Amino acid sequence: MINIAVKKRFPALAMDFTFKLSSNRAVLFGPSGSGKSSLLKMMIGFSRPDEGRITAADTIIFDQEQTIDLPVHQRQFGYLPQDYTLFPNMSVNENILYGLKARKIPYSQKDLNEVVEKLGIAGRLAARPAELSGGQQQRVALARLMLINPRALLLDEPFSALDTPVREALRDLVIDLSDEANIPALLVTHDLEEALAFGRELVIISGGRVIEYGSKDSIFHCPRYVETARMLGFQTRPIVSSDEKTVRTKSGETFTHNSKEAREARYIGIRPENIMIQREDRPDSGRENLLSGKVTGLHHRAGYIRLVFCSTRGENYLIHAPEHVIRVMGIIRGKKIKISLKSESLIFCSRKTPQT
Repeated sequence: MINIAVKKRFPALAMDFTFKLSSNRAVLFGPSGSGKSSLLKMMIGFSRPDEGRITAADTIIFDQEQTIDLPVHQRQFGYLPQDYTLFPNMSVNENILYGLKARKIPYSQKDLNEVVEKLGIAGRLAARPAELSGGQQQRVALARLMLINPRALLLDEPFSALDTPVREALRDLVIDLSDEANIPALLVTHDLEEALAFGRELVIISGGRVIEYGSKDSIFHCPRYVETARMLGFQTRPIVSSDEKTVRTKSGETFTHNSKEAREARYIGIRPENIMIQREDRPDSGRENLLSGKVTGLHHRAGYIRLVFCSTRGENYLIHAPEHVIRVMGIIRGKKIKISLKSESLIFCSRKTPQT
């Protein structure tokens, strides 16, 4: 649906983005300052690439070689930044219709009614923006975009300033709108939970370049590069030796595996939620990748406990476990425990990205 191959140089960052998206919901994921928002601005037409090509829905939006550079209004993208703009002197109804009237796009009252009903603002059409909550104002901005029948929605962290329940409700609403109308939506975020909740495809960005992209499941469960793995929350350890059945890390710990990639990999990756704490009344036999050590940290999170486990070889591991498990097992700071990792939960990745 959307193909990107652009380059642009800024004083502090040289950007080189190339990727193709085939689903209707994708996420540009990466740290702040990596170029995600700058890419959206090139797509919308607020900034011009130095070279390259942008296409959406089989339409050429920008092509430096063919000297094609559609003006903003002809690109038909619906752009929703964090600092959206509503006109304070206009009613909600007037704000929603402003884009249509400015572009002289015809509309029907039926279309307007359907959009405001879906967005839950049908009873607020006479209100002014100052009378609305932040979430309601975002719904008005979304209604304005949906009525112009956009080629795609470009969402630049639009919900980040909202409270969690409101943010999640609006995110789910955009997902439903995108799916029902089959409108591609591209979301910029540095929040992993939001990226996984929204995207069917992930584009991993760092330092002005695409590290890797693909389906959410393939990227999240099998990242190819250690930089991606770390951004997605994996704990990584350098591998110093490997064979068909085992790998040994720099600390001397050995892990069994069943992965074809392990022999060529430079790093092993472990997710905190995949580490299992062994019960004291259960035998160790049959347990894969069993490590002994003690709990050196215990921190409460929303719905789980984050443990810091230090193995007998001095290697620290983060563990995410449900609160009731920690309580029932009587785990406290300083307690000696054993952990295990199933071989299929381990991932193996390369050190270098394609551009390095």
